[in-house]
Amino acid sequence: MRTTRRASLASLTAVAALAVPALVVGGTGTASAQVASKTAAAEAQCTGFTNVSVGGGWYLHVPSVGSGTGNYNCVVVRGMNGISVLVVQESLNACFGQGIAEDRDFGGNTEQAVKNAQSQINRNWGSHVLDVDGRFGPKTSAKFLFQAYDYSNGQNGRHTGYCYGR
Repeated sequence: MRTTRRASLASLTAVAALAVPALVVGGTGTASAQVASKTAAAEAQCTGFTNVSVGGGWYLHVPSVGSGTGNYNCVVVRGMNGISVLVVQESLNACFGQGIAEDRDFGGNTEQAVKNAQSQINRNWGSHVLDVDGRFGPKTSAKFLFQAYDYSNGQNGRHTGYCYGR
């Protein structure tokens, strides 16, 4: 009986090992799913944003795992699309003068804009604090400047033109 269980367990493990990549990459065939298979196991995709108060009814939209979680240990990388990409694109334009399309699609222009921002952050800090790799991950997020949105006095999230670190 033990031999049968071991063989069954080994068989199930082998099947699971083959099935998991197919579920991650196959399913919808979206670019985001493909990116998920390429990111490290310890990194999660940013799928939403968290409002971070800077006072006076102003908030930063910071990419996070889910919406409102405050978990910034995630990445926004080439091939992804959605609200977390838009949040990065808006801040790249407002805070780093990149002039890219705010289209929710992390393509080559957004990747280059992130590299430009990472280089600018390194210059501002006067040292190499970030790798210039075009990946918006936890280290970049910690040093990044985000567009502030005004939710006071009925402004409903109007862009302020001001940028802050989280």
